[in-house]
Amino acid sequence: MNCSHCNRPAIGVCKFCGRGICKDHIKELPHIITLYIEKDIKKAFVTDKALFCGKCKPVEEPIKIEV
Repeated sequence: MNCSHCNRPAIGVCKFCGRGICKDHIKELPHIITLYIEKDIKKAFVTDKALFCGKCKPVEEPIKIEV
């Protein structure tokens, strides 16, 4: 897999969209691993340095999905 920015060999993939990223184009963003409720308190496990390509646009708010 090659970097989506420069086409050089990728050393990782974007956690949000799956694009390849080389060492010169890696960025980091927090990423929620899981959500849960404990004693009526909403909690989340978050990694603060997930790989991010910088091209995709993760949304900040949940979106409604029609079923």
